[in-house]
Amino acid sequence: MIMKKIHIIVLAILAMTLVSCQDYLNRVPLDANSDATNWSNEASLSTFANMLYETFDGYGSGWSRGQYLSSGLSDDYCCDTYTYPTQTVPSSSSSWSSPYSWIRRSNILLARVDRVPNLSESAANHWRGVARFFRGKEHYELVRTYGDVVWIDSEVDIDDSTTLKKARDPRVTVMKNVCADLQFAAENIPYSTDNTVNNMCAYALLSRAALYEAAWQKYHEKNSENAKYFYNIAKNAANAVIASGHYTITTNYQANYISKDLKGNTEMILYKIYCYTGEKAAVTLAHSMQGWCNSSSKTWGLTKSAVESFANSDGLPIYMSTYSDATIADVFKNRDARLSFIASPTVICPVGWAYTQGVNSSTAYWTNKFVDQSDYGTVTWSAPYNTSDAPIFSYSEVLENYAEACAELEDLGAGAMSQADLDKSINIVRAKHGNLPALTYAGTGAVSVGGKTITKDPKNTFGISNMLWEIRRERRSELMCDGFREDDLMRWKMGSLLDFASNPECYEGASKAAITAYYEATKDLDLYKKDVFSDVLSGNFWSSDGKYMSAFDITKNVRVFADKNYLEPIPSAQMTLNPNLTQNPGW
Repeated sequence: MIMKKIHIIVLAILAMTLVSCQDYLNRVPLDANSDATNWSNEASLSTFANMLYETFDGYGSGWSRGQYLSSGLSDDYCCDTYTYPTQTVPSSSSSWSSPYSWIRRSNILLARVDRVPNLSESAANHWRGVARFFRGKEHYELVRTYGDVVWIDSEVDIDDSTTLKKARDPRVTVMKNVCADLQFAAENIPYSTDNTVNNMCAYALLSRAALYEAAWQKYHEKNSENAKYFYNIAKNAANAVIASGHYTITTNYQANYISKDLKGNTEMILYKIYCYTGEKAAVTLAHSMQGWCNSSSKTWGLTKSAVESFANSDGLPIYMSTYSDATIADVFKNRDARLSFIASPTVICPVGWAYTQGVNSSTAYWTNKFVDQSDYGTVTWSAPYNTSDAPIFSYSEVLENYAEACAELEDLGAGAMSQADLDKSINIVRAKHGNLPALTYAGTGAVSVGGKTITKDPKNTFGISNMLWEIRRERRSELMCDGFREDDLMRWKMGSLLDFASNPECYEGASKAAITAYYEATKDLDLYKKDVFSDVLSGNFWSSDGKYMSAFDITKNVRVFADKNYLEPIPSAQMTLNPNLTQNPGW
């Protein structure tokens, strides 16, 4: 029943030997596996299932960027080039085709379990759970991208015209099926510590998927009953992980992202292992996450919006305390500890002003959350040979999911939030990772810190309670650059924060005052000896008021976010192949 580690990607693939003579068409090949003969033992299920682990992106592989620091549409950071939402309907897209390919493989695995002789019922249900875990995961990916999609729960043959011509199923129906798949997986895959999909992985994904759909139902569909249905699933799934007692939050936040070996890390529910043959590994699966961050090419810098979203060290948001961005020291002074782990508190590196290691940033803030300085000078320092392991499911995300689900249920009148709910979830993360005091429940929709009730954030123009806003602030701080922000904005119907006109801080970075002060403090050092500061200033883009570095030339590049951008368009070729498919609104 034990599966290979998820970094093993070279697997045996089933093959059918074709022969030309009609008499031999139905004979089993003598020198190769076939679908008729392969399923002789449990190991064949494991081998077939291993390929499904490729669906976990992690840090990507080679030069790909994977899940982390990868979305071009975020108000957390600005990538190296101007990015904008999809403008036209594509002919094809891997976002549509790839999930359905993996769904088919999952359904094949599910259908083959009963062919294995002498398999115990518990073992059979384990593999059914694995198949349904990945089937649910891929359908969830499709719903996030396209909304209504075709639910496929069986192996589809090329001549199955009924299935191939199906209309899209309502997203709520698909997501209820997804939750049923993940619940089955959670109840039938046993817990293990061998870094394979187990029941805790299923509960973690269930909390994530249900939370997404709950928010969509509340904020987009205005369907409170569906929202409560999914929020309850998200809360219960997250609580199952909490109640298991298998995981704890540590004080070493950055170790979760730069460790060469996450084995034994008590925050990891599942992680992706990377290795390099230069480290005497048998298999090479390396990535470029660290390389993208320390490259002499323009790197992805944190935005003004992101930096200012972190609370001060007293736990209060910056609009309730003293804050200045006149120097980099001011920006990072007395702040949530996570900010200094995600971006450098000592380096400003605008484009054209290369720091010692060659680093320069789109916003002048150096995002170094994924950089292990002790790796400097080794073969694994540069891309594409980075070998830090990547979190796939982390305990901190589950705790963030739990707190949000509880607060949303209270907001919907479906149960009261409590201090205990905060204390068993995000208050642990705040204390351990952010070195922040706890949030105190202060009545419906309200929280306080250190006896001070948190007042409405001037940026909260979305009509949500102060408590929900602070829980979202905490989530953003904990998971920044982890690949969740775009999804969060989509499900909360906050896409306007990606629009340059609505939110200039989504493309602005460090202040010109801080950049100038940094130059004055370091101009006599060797850091920037060859650079002329006036050229640096003139060579970069600036906000319309000239006060902040801009990641893009906004006189030519202006991102507009429209309602249709909450969902991607169905590829036109798919609609040609299946005339029963309908297009998403606005496309």
